[in-house]
Amino acid sequence: MIGEDTDDGQTPLDPDEAAGLIPPWIATRGDLNVAEEENIREGQAWMRRIVGRRDVLTQDFLRELHEHMFGKVWRWAGTYRTTEKNIGVAPSAIATELKHLFDDARAWDEHDTYPLDERAARLHHRLTWIHPFANGNGRCARVFTDAYLTKNGSVEFTWGAHWPASEQRPRYIAAIRAADAKDYAPLLTFLRAR
Repeated sequence: MIGEDTDDGQTPLDPDEAAGLIPPWIATRGDLNVAEEENIREGQAWMRRIVGRRDVLTQDFLRELHEHMFGKVWRWAGTYRTTEKNIGVAPSAIATELKHLFDDARAWDEHDTYPLDERAARLHHRLTWIHPFANGNGRCARVFTDAYLTKNGSVEFTWGAHWPASEQRPRYIAAIRAADAKDYAPLLTFLRAR
């Protein structure tokens, strides 16, 4: 059931992680999507309430955000993954890589190294590359990036809202892969598409 027949870019769950499901009624990928979507909306609402009072460039904020976005669906929400995946750094390197990322982001802000949208795009890209959680990394990274933008007085990204829903994920994955090769232009275009 869960972890099988994943779409391009989705990370399969190992049996121990799948065992972390909370709602007993989830039997299909569709059921999981419904439960996660409802929980994600709650996490977004929490982020919008709290962002003005918190430093978002911290591991505590990131873990709390993930917990609020997935904590009603997964027992391990808000905790870093402990297993290897087909993407991301080794589990033992997650905390160190996040510290480097948040230190870099603070330096980008302090020195105005890039325009704000590019700083946010780079932050989002590296966070997805680190892949700190067992599941929900892309979704959490998007909400985290919106928190960063809000904290810096900007509006949230559109996340490809211009394109039909069927095109958004493939365009997003392609833009992330371009950023892997240090080409941020497709990601920046995707993030503000109207």
